[in-house]
Amino acid sequence: MSSSSHSPATLANLPDPGLRPIEDIRPPEILDELGRGVLGQDQALRYVSVSIYKHATGKVPGNLLMIGNSGTGKTTIMSNIQRLYNEVPEYQPLRAVTVINANLLVDADRMEFRPDRLLKAIEQRARAVAGDRPSPARLKEAIERATVCIDEIDKMSSVLAGKPNALGVVLQQGLLTLMEGELLAYPIHVWIDGQEKQITMEIDTQRMMFICGGAFEGLYDQVYERVTKPGSGERLKTRTVRTAEGQVRIDTVFSLAALLKPKDLFAYGMVPQFMARFEKVVMLEELDVGVLKEILLKSFESPFVRSRRFFEVLGIRLEMEDLAAALIAEHAAKDSRTGARALRPLVAEIVNPLEFNPWQNKALESIEGGHRLTITADMVRELLRR
Repeated sequence: MSSSSHSPATLANLPDPGLRPIEDIRPPEILDELGRGVLGQDQALRYVSVSIYKHATGKVPGNLLMIGNSGTGKTTIMSNIQRLYNEVPEYQPLRAVTVINANLLVDADRMEFRPDRLLKAIEQRARAVAGDRPSPARLKEAIERATVCIDEIDKMSSVLAGKPNALGVVLQQGLLTLMEGELLAYPIHVWIDGQEKQITMEIDTQRMMFICGGAFEGLYDQVYERVTKPGSGERLKTRTVRTAEGQVRIDTVFSLAALLKPKDLFAYGMVPQFMARFEKVVMLEELDVGVLKEILLKSFESPFVRSRRFFEVLGIRLEMEDLAAALIAEHAAKDSRTGARALRPLVAEIVNPLEFNPWQNKALESIEGGHRLTITADMVRELLRR
């Protein structure tokens, strides 16, 4: 993780008077702040940080396409962009952030792109940014500086089950136009001379930032088949892995990030002109055991961290043995298609009985100032043997 002259706490708590020029909040600082909430995706966050800087300064567009398995952090990155904007006072004008599913932007019956649905979602966020009874100019500025996060973009490819998907083409062409910069006539209620009136506002999408994401599940199999096909000239790598219990094994490693080529995305069904509007295709890393363990013990959204907050209410300190965390992470890593989400059911199986009646659990210890409950490696082993 990059270091900077300003700590994340400094960024998030700057006083209102004398705010810095927005150009002074540079990518390394943005990376530090995003890294507080997103673990294991440092390379992806570097690209996101640069895009945010470009968007904030308004110099050049920084649209991104994120590709990653479920649970690798696409939605987490999107929510942490919003957190960044909310916590850094200088970013107040950028706080109109909307996350929307790709399929909501098309009308399947009429086979048409619906930018009004996107603008409606942006407007709801922009009103919170612009304040009570904003002027038309202030509301327009808040909308035009929005960050638009579009999830499940892979579900709108131009090829579906090997057949042309006209709806996917409609969506990609529609978004392509918005990312290039389009003037949209949008009916909206505003306050003029102390009265609420409906006007048609001209919205310029050129200054918006678009971050699209998707799992692209079929892409993994598609690239794997291409690489392993005889005569491809490519091959998979191997690595030596030491397990949490000290055993050694050799794994074959398939890294989509290392093997993906633009032609793979075109074959998947992404329109070349649409892809050209993204400054970068960002591949999220599959989460290895070390990263999953870090997420388990430190992430804001970790099931263990959430449970620890629950036990704090009871005056109980919840802890976890290092080996126990490693065993949970190791088991979760076996399901690479669900990423960090694989941690949840494992932790829930262990923690739920403890949460129900911790006072009757033999593992509960009295310590100075309260009690302590420790999740042990033996608890995890017992669960995994079932």
